Amino acid sequence: MGRVMGYLRRLHVLLARASAWWLADRRPSSRHALLLAIAVHSLATLAGVVAVRSVVLPVLEARGPAEFPSDGTNGVRFGLAETLRRDIFREIASAEPAARARGAQSFPGEPWSMEDHRAAFERDTARGIAQRRELSLSQIYLILDEGIRQRWPGPGGAPLSAQSYPLAPRKR
Repeated sequence: MGRVMGYLRRLHVLLARASAWWLADRRPSSRHALLLAIAVHSLATLAGVVAVRSVVLPVLEARGPAEFPSDGTNGVRFGLAETLRRDIFREIASAEPAARARGAQSFPGEPWSMEDHRAAFERDTARGIAQRRELSLSQIYLILDEGIRQRWPGPGGAPLSAQSYPLAPRKR
């Protein structure tokens, strides 16, 4: 799609320049030259319209997000049973120690920056789980939130920390 848009944009610019050159500071010398200039200008306009249409229509016709599953009976939340939610939480939590270590290694002595970097790794983990299990990213983050609030055991049996750090811009 991007390559086609680039070609259409270049074609539009090329045709518009050719049309402008033919019509600039002179009158067409014949009916044939006038018709040729009008045809080139029309093609340039058509290429522009097609380019704009191919960008705008997908945005205007996009479907909204899927209906979010409601809570059910027997411990079902976010459309998932508690056992499955706990498995997903364990999967996220098991990646946290390595993410914390990488964050600390990248930004030693800067707690906010370390946490921000760790959160980026957590986001990548959440995306992978959502894709693999065919769930929405919202469901994954709600499960993470539930596990932290309910103090579900994380790696080593301890719950994940809910501590956050005040914003402190990086010094590097």
